[in-house]
Amino acid sequence: MPHNDALVINIQIAQAVSDRIYSNEGSVANILQLAVIQLMVLETKINKSARSLTGFNGATTVTMGKIDLDVYSPTVISSQTFLVIDKVSPL
Repeated sequence: MPHNDALVINIQIAQAVSDRIYSNEGSVANILQLAVIQLMVLETKINKSARSLTGFNGATTVTMGKIDLDVYSPTVISSQTFLVIDKVSPL
């Protein structure tokens, strides 16, 4: 029957398998929390730059920077740019 459920997947980003990834085709930005980057021990690869993000609920947060990481799915490996935030996303 028709539904509008969110697509939540597991995927490998850099050397870590990340679960509960929310996939949104209409999203303008790939976002990772700083805590995830720290768990991957990739903090030194963050390109520091502040950018303001506004979520669907109108809440705004400022990014710490961006990071380019390889994303692996069963048939594709692609390099993606992620914006890094230091708190839970308001998006």
